[in-house]
Amino acid sequence: MVTLEYDGTGFRGWQTQKPGERTVQTTLEEAVSRVVGHPVRINGSGRTDAGVHALAQAANFHTQSEIPAGRLVHAINYHLPLDAAVISAREVPPDFHARYSARGKTYRYTILSRDARSPLLLRYAWHVRSAPDIDRMREAAAHLLGEHDFQAFRSKPLVGSSSVRTITRLDIQPRDQLIEIHVSANGFLYNMARAIVGTLVQAGLGRLQPGDLPGIIESRDRSLAGPTAPARGLCLVEVVY
Repeated sequence: MVTLEYDGTGFRGWQTQKPGERTVQTTLEEAVSRVVGHPVRINGSGRTDAGVHALAQAANFHTQSEIPAGRLVHAINYHLPLDAAVISAREVPPDFHARYSARGKTYRYTILSRDARSPLLLRYAWHVRSAPDIDRMREAAAHLLGEHDFQAFRSKPLVGSSSVRTITRLDIQPRDQLIEIHVSANGFLYNMARAIVGTLVQAGLGRLQPGDLPGIIESRDRSLAGPTAPARGLCLVEVVY
């Protein structure tokens, strides 16, 4: 298993899609294949969207190469572009799967709350000019903790699978002109983390009442929740096994 850090700005997300598109999965597969001497298929812990970053994306692959895991880090990084890097590697059991073996994930979302934009944070934070009320955001967040059906926070309808997830942590911390939101869950639906952030900001700006959250959850109606926050503010910070 390798742990990967990347700036998602220049990638079309994690998952390999159309030929010629620059994705994290394709880029990593090409680099690893060069190192181990045969084609590999990379399994990621999740499919981060275009523009989403990662401090600790987990991925695994199968190989007959005898290169020690400790040497793979530098060898793979030699073939990776500067906006992606393997930060650790270790052997795992043959039946390990980066996605299906994961027990939970944590994302961090960063908001810049000030009148002027920041060129240095352009790729890494959502610029919200009006300052959201942190207490209102926290009051709204409390309704999302625990096990719920999060269909109202998914950008694409989910058919044939459960949209029930359990959020174990939802912290909102102001840091000078920044607001950091950490959300941990046993799994995330498509755009769920960003939809939660957009909803909390709406509550903080007074466009939704914190007490509206139970009704939004029960409705399973995406149109009643807040907008999907921009991808650039989101970063995958931990995958738990």
